[in-house]
Amino acid sequence: MKRGQAVALLALVLAMPCWLKAAENLAINPKLDYSDHNKSQGPLITGEHMEDGAVKGMPNYIFFYMEKCYNAKRQALITVHLYEKYKDRVHFVVVDLNKQPLSEPQKQLRQKYCFGLIPHETLLDKNGSAVFDYTGETDEATLDGWMDYLLRTSRGGGQQAQAANPPGGTDRAADR
Repeated sequence: MKRGQAVALLALVLAMPCWLKAAENLAINPKLDYSDHNKSQGPLITGEHMEDGAVKGMPNYIFFYMEKCYNAKRQALITVHLYEKYKDRVHFVVVDLNKQPLSEPQKQLRQKYCFGLIPHETLLDKNGSAVFDYTGETDEATLDGWMDYLLRTSRGGGQQAQAANPPGGTDRAADR
């Protein structure tokens, strides 16, 4: 490979995260039956760009689930509510662990954050650092507080005092 080609390839790889789109037009699968948690009913959340991964430069909300999990069905509802509120300011990634093979970006996220228990929610700051990483259901108010925190601190400029006091009084990512 010539030096010019190598430089062009490197520039392409470095710029790639800018091209990734967030999951868009998220909606709950209208065929879900909440009375039967043992039956796979297809993806819990539908939308576009569902195979994409996290990006740097803005906060990320990552939701890992499996289709038969009743708790994941309830967490999916919360995820869609949060998407409606934050879709223009937070990058949403939805990882359906039933879908195999996972895209390479989602496989990397699963290996880094989700160790087999679901539902699992991870929030990344604009630099890609986990500030909230939790297995199990998380109520909407808690996630809403963390999203507001991420948006406040991602703006910079005098936010350091607030950063010392994240929602819930603890950084759950450090508890892993």
